Amino acid sequence: MHLRFQEFDDFLVFNKPFGVRTHKVADNQFGFVEYISEKLKRPLWVVHRLDKETSGLILFATNKKAAADLSALFEEHKIKKSYLFLTDQAISERSLNIKTHIEKQDHFFVNKEGMPPNSETDLELVGSHLHFYLWKAFPKTGKPHQIRLHAQKAGIPILGDTEHAGSIHHRLALHAEAVQFPWNDKAIAVSYEAPGMMSLIEDCFYSRHSLFEIKAKESYRLIHKESSDLRADVFTDRLWVYDYSEKGISEQRSGEIKSFAKKKNLILHIRHMLDRGQGVGGLEKSTLASENADNWVAFEEDVPYQMKTDSGFSPGLFLDQRENRQYVRAHSKDKKVLNLFSYTSGFSVQSALGGAEKVTTVDVSERFLTWSRENFKLSEIPAEKHEFFAQDCMLFLKGSVKRNRKWDLIVCDPPSFGRSKDSVWKIEKDLPALAELLVQCLAPKGTILFTCNYEKKNRTELVKLFTSKLQKNQIQIENLPMQSLDYEVTDENANLLKGFLVKKS
Repeated sequence: MHLRFQEFDDFLVFNKPFGVRTHKVADNQFGFVEYISEKLKRPLWVVHRLDKETSGLILFATNKKAAADLSALFEEHKIKKSYLFLTDQAISERSLNIKTHIEKQDHFFVNKEGMPPNSETDLELVGSHLHFYLWKAFPKTGKPHQIRLHAQKAGIPILGDTEHAGSIHHRLALHAEAVQFPWNDKAIAVSYEAPGMMSLIEDCFYSRHSLFEIKAKESYRLIHKESSDLRADVFTDRLWVYDYSEKGISEQRSGEIKSFAKKKNLILHIRHMLDRGQGVGGLEKSTLASENADNWVAFEEDVPYQMKTDSGFSPGLFLDQRENRQYVRAHSKDKKVLNLFSYTSGFSVQSALGGAEKVTTVDVSERFLTWSRENFKLSEIPAEKHEFFAQDCMLFLKGSVKRNRKWDLIVCDPPSFGRSKDSVWKIEKDLPALAELLVQCLAPKGTILFTCNYEKKNRTELVKLFTSKLQKNQIQIENLPMQSLDYEVTDENANLLKGFLVKKS
């Protein structure tokens, strides 16, 4: 997926997803401008802000002078902005002018009664659907939470804005639609195609992909919100839904998903995930029988992968590793690469495509190694030039230490828990020993890409556990590539995957 944006001489225009801050305000937080700067490999300057939960049009300057000039225009209210928002409250008026005094009280912004107005917004009704009403807002001043507070004052609180009397919704239904301003003796008018009313209403399938250009043959996360009991991936022509609800997906929700899949011409698969296979819920009951031999090829960044419906809760590719796979491909040329706990070997495929001298793939499952060879074949990579070992990864590393084998790049994505015929793996118990073996097998100036999804520890705690038995100054810890925004990124960690790069000192 490639970023979609509009470029002008002195600034770039993006469609910010909801749920992401404009910029980080602390070291452990994530900002949209930092994400964009990393992806484009260029510095950008913030000239105005959108609330974390507000989506829509945002400008970033590309040089310091433009940043100063644009910031001045915003401060002088010479930039005209318009927003769209949804409410489920009906009023008789079709247009209003709201003026209030906004100030901060006890960490919240409020309309302060009895004070001279310091904020003003024009509101116009656009249309309605079912029991929802779409309004357009034209703020004339720029106070924090202004549109949200003025909508509340007008009796039409924004859907999802529970802080200001709005009804519960999966998101704050507020979207920055357009801006107009004078620039270098020209009148600039910038807008993105606004999300339709149904996009703001739909409970499941409002995605972040207005930010991306998505190829016809592509795989990506469609839904990811930590507070939701649904996740969904698109694997080229398949919609793979993960259902974390306690009792299984409801008939109403399954009908909505079926309708969406049909509308998008996607073949639907649903997996009930809560008890990890101890029971089957919802639609899965009716689809499992027909899926047993239903395999297909999906593409990620033009690379084909074999997908299977009868091999567990994932069809064969973890999309949250996309940026890490791209990193591995870009750093594999002429290197010896080791992929541990390889699963279906997405990392191994990318290493070989990146020009690795030799890729060594290790997984305890012979079935997964057979699957890995299928993925090599799909990309026309001669598997005989590389190595595949069906072996416990700890035993493999211990043997490699004895034989003094070294690799320039090691990829290690272990499970939190695993069982083989010879041992039981627990990451909290075994990670320090694994780290020692990894570093011993790492060539001088080599790199380890380590990730895991262990829920009981955050990234800082995992780094501490990883380094607990290593000598001081033996390694350096660096950040992984930044996670893609088709996933929800939390303040606590810019990467959903808990992981890091390990460089040998």
